[in-house]
Amino acid sequence: MSTIGFTQSTKLSREDYRRQKDLEAARKAGTAPAEQDEEGRDINPHIPQYIAKAPWYLDTGGPTLKHQRLREGETLSKPETWYMRGVRAGPAATKYRKGACENCGAMTHKTKDCVERPRKLGAKWTGKNIQADEIIQEIELDYDAKRDRWNGYDPSEHAKIYEGK
Repeated sequence: MSTIGFTQSTKLSREDYRRQKDLEAARKAGTAPAEQDEEGRDINPHIPQYIAKAPWYLDTGGPTLKHQRLREGETLSKPETWYMRGVRAGPAATKYRKGACENCGAMTHKTKDCVERPRKLGAKWTGKNIQADEIIQEIELDYDAKRDRWNGYDPSEHAKIYEGK
């Protein structure tokens, strides 16, 4: 019985708990063989428990570090790929459409999520200056790519400013 891979629903007796702690100490000392996961890989006994234990919502069934590994099937978008932020799709509608943002008239968000300046009388009531819908792309990015402030930045565009002077 191991506490590295999963938690047990029953409480351990004092003797079982003692045996378990002795086994963990023997594994750390190298006198007992290391615990193995489902795929036959050894689990390092010096890994801290908070890393080795799977979260409660993952039912692993046995000792494993699979929850720490990168999933093979997941395909993430490359960080170099530029995605359109704040780009409008096509021409704007000519009149207010039901279900659109009451402030600007775009169909891609609601009034609560509108980033435009709140109007005194929104597009729903005036029917004027209705904004085009934003392009929303479904992109799967990793942690770093999600927070990349310079995504889509082209330094040659900045150089054109100085060439014009």
